[in-house]
Amino acid sequence: MKRFLIVASLIALVTARQAWAVSVKEDYNPATDFSKYKSFRLKRGTPSSSPLTQAKIEKAISSVLTSKGLTAAGDDAGLIIYTHVKIGVDKALDVSSFGYGGYFGWGGWDGDFGGTSVNVVDVPTGTLMVDMVDSSSQQMVWRGIASGTLPSKTTEEKSEQRINKAVAKLLKKFPPPAKK
Repeated sequence: MKRFLIVASLIALVTARQAWAVSVKEDYNPATDFSKYKSFRLKRGTPSSSPLTQAKIEKAISSVLTSKGLTAAGDDAGLIIYTHVKIGVDKALDVSSFGYGGYFGWGGWDGDFGGTSVNVVDVPTGTLMVDMVDSSSQQMVWRGIASGTLPSKTTEEKSEQRINKAVAKLLKKFPPPAKK
């Protein structure tokens, strides 16, 4: 029983750590010379259901790209950036062990009043996909995807911080290194 509690605790700790993390993936055309892009403009692909959240996402993307030396521009921008937002629900197992048992004095030799509870729970998730398209060729040159769990309760400030961190992590390696 003691071994089970230790294993269950470790699984819960690892699962909780993963639930807080935002995972990112990126892909790009290696033949693209990203140093030629000096400006960008944002366009909505699949916007968030909340206009406030969409505005926070666009602000975060603009901030990161500006810090990397690109400037926001109109129709003559080198990169067109489309954002796609999806909110969904994943299923997860919630395993809880509690009580004592199996030891003399704690329920006797045949008394085991400990227990394990297993429940399937809904976990809200969010995914942000950012596509970068060359404005002259209309070809996609870069795609990044950030996904993670969403807290059930949050404030506007915490929501904005979470979005900023996710976008910063997503665009951390942008632009990709030049081909040698």
